[in-house]
Amino acid sequence: GGVLVVVAPPSHLVHSRLRHRTNSAVMTLPSQRRPAMARRHAAVVCTDYTTAAVTFFSNVRVPATLVAATAIKEAFVLVSVPRDLAASQGWRILRRCYTLLMLFSFSEELSCVFISTGAMMLLQSGTLDTKAPSLVALLVRELEYEYVSVRHHFITGVLSLMFAQALRARQALRYQPALARAAMFAVCSSAASLLTYSNARTITYGGYAGMALRFCVLHLRLMASYARLAHPLALIGIASSVLALVFAIQATHEPTHAPPEERRLGWGLEIRD
Repeated sequence: GGVLVVVAPPSHLVHSRLRHRTNSAVMTLPSQRRPAMARRHAAVVCTDYTTAAVTFFSNVRVPATLVAATAIKEAFVLVSVPRDLAASQGWRILRRCYTLLMLFSFSEELSCVFISTGAMMLLQSGTLDTKAPSLVALLVRELEYEYVSVRHHFITGVLSLMFAQALRARQALRYQPALARAAMFAVCSSAASLLTYSNARTITYGGYAGMALRFCVLHLRLMASYARLAHPLALIGIASSVLALVFAIQATHEPTHAPPEERRLGWGLEIRD
């Protein structure tokens, strides 16, 4: 007839022990996690991307050549001043901006062709480690300057060409102002759409702005590493870039000068209707 007394532990102790057992059941030591991490790293297979990299630069070089040819062919079509625009400063700035944009597009695309050719030769020289998890990883690791330069030059050249053609449409259709503005904004819309697509589908550098910034950093590093008297071309390149910017700003306010024989005959610049 004895009385059995069962004393239960406090509830907070029971929950504490349960949590301790649960954590002990799932807890693994660092040495136990290493095999799993090793298996994940072993799953990354490095492949030789020499052929793919050469194809990438070749595919960029071909359209860049076509854009460069178009830009240099049409660069000076607005040099001749129509009679009704000879005294207008606004139209003069438009024509000069068009010429500068077309020449800049030509320079950008020609740089793209040149650097693409050099990158292809480097890839086939056998001096690079061409095995990587992906093609982009290979290009960023071994040929970052070439990879960034080619993309930057090509996109910048195409955009410069499109904006130049928008200015050309504005002048060519000036007698129909609504049509001229429609054509100009249509070309600008296409340029903005292409840039939006490029930013949306970017893989590295976060879009065109990030890529342009990275190109400036890499290019300045390259120029600074060779900016010595023993390598005068780097100094000439830096000086030419600064002078081009200075004279481009001055060109917007510079008056138009007629050739000596035209001034002597009193023809001015009224070359065509």
